[in-house]
Amino acid sequence: MTVGLAAHGEHHASSYSDLVGPFLCPVSRIDELMSALSGDQQLDVSLVVDVPGEAIHHALRASGADPRLSLVSIEAAHSRLGDDAAPIGENLRRLPATVGFLEVPRRDFDDSLDLVSKGGWRAAKYRTGGTSADAFPSAHDLAEFLVACAERELPFKLTAGLHRALRHTDAVTGFEHHGVLNVLVATRVAQAGERADAVAVALEERDPDPLVTAISSWSASDSIHVRRLFRSFGCCGVTDPIDDLTALGLLDEEGT
Repeated sequence: MTVGLAAHGEHHASSYSDLVGPFLCPVSRIDELMSALSGDQQLDVSLVVDVPGEAIHHALRASGADPRLSLVSIEAAHSRLGDDAAPIGENLRRLPATVGFLEVPRRDFDDSLDLVSKGGWRAAKYRTGGTSADAFPSAHDLAEFLVACAERELPFKLTAGLHRALRHTDAVTGFEHHGVLNVLVATRVAQAGERADAVAVALEERDPDPLVTAISSWSASDSIHVRRLFRSFGCCGVTDPIDDLTALGLLDEEGT
């Protein structure tokens, strides 16, 4: 925990701090987090549900009672919560400053997205990678999710696997990784009303030139429109996608 907090502080003190989100803390480790914080340290935190039941309520109460913590979001997989997903979503309505991200299944996610649009969760979460090849969704699976969110105008975040700007094959594992730049362009394609096949084309592109050209043509309102849907993503190395986007000329050295 102390190592994670120190690294988080370094990222937030950097030139690219605006690109770094809150500190992610498993529900089961909230007490450890509070013990590791210094007396005057302020922290935006997102709770990740890794255990069910009373531990969730304890983490919510503890984070709400600690003036050093600002609970900006809570993330949970629908598959883990089961029938509790609906009442927890309703309880989140009482926390207007806290965004609930409900992780939906790879396919057959309509019921989960209904809880996002109508049940208080406010945003979807979709897993784009992991520690095995089958943890990575195909381009068409991810495209179907992007189309569904665009049709419903639902914000979303992506988690795991998005290590670089461009789609690529990992040289060590052989896993096919989606690219952050691809997802940005694919989100815009979905918002334009295209179907999954066309969105998947953007996700499968490995040449940076058409992707950079597409994003460079966007107006400020286009960019805002995309970011209203594609809110954030998680990756293992915070600076890897930033370095890629800087090398492609889409970010400057200050991370803007």
